[in-house]
Amino acid sequence: MLNYLHKKYYDVLVQPILKRYLKKVRIYTYADLKLKIYPGVFHPEYFFSTQVFAEFIQKLSLKDKKVCEVGAGSGLLSFIAFSKGAKVFSFEISSKAIDGIKENLQNNFKDQKNFNVCLSDLFDQVPENKFDVFLINPPYFFSDPSNEGSYAWYCGKNGEYFEKLFTQLGNYSNTSSQIFMILADNCDRERISTIARKYDYLLNLVHEKKVKWEKNFIFNIVKSA
Repeated sequence: MLNYLHKKYYDVLVQPILKRYLKKVRIYTYADLKLKIYPGVFHPEYFFSTQVFAEFIQKLSLKDKKVCEVGAGSGLLSFIAFSKGAKVFSFEISSKAIDGIKENLQNNFKDQKNFNVCLSDLFDQVPENKFDVFLINPPYFFSDPSNEGSYAWYCGKNGEYFEKLFTQLGNYSNTSSQIFMILADNCDRERISTIARKYDYLLNLVHEKKVKWEKNFIFNIVKSA
């Protein structure tokens, strides 16, 4: 009941204020990173999934690993991986997000040699490669996106995002790749899992954490036998 009241308070009172607040460029600080977050870009401070994912990847051994962030948004997860010694490839469908990632990369790292970023609808524009680690914080509401910013939230009425993701993953991964994806308790996880199984992928739960009223789940995606 308490969780319901907290969420109701957020939906009715906090969310409208937050929408107005995020219409301007905002500065976000995480550890030693100082990021400029542009309007329309998924803000890591106000949406719990990025915080949970960031905490999770802090514990991963990523030095010299080839890490791919799928739909990077602010790029926070990519920057954390890069600061841990990973060779990063970060892509986004949003041009605003890409501009922000490039600017924040310049502002936070003197040496950007092993960090690549590109504008891409999933892997469409990603050069052929095999990555060691994938970080995926996907859009998971089953509705069609209506503008560039809404691609961060909506995966298509029929889950077109996940259909395409699971079609393309095999071209960029190998048997030793770790594919991590985060989902929350307010999405249709069973429907997403069904789409994954259609392409012979299984979602194995490796971490879960509740932040306020929302529980987030991190899955390691593996090929079924």
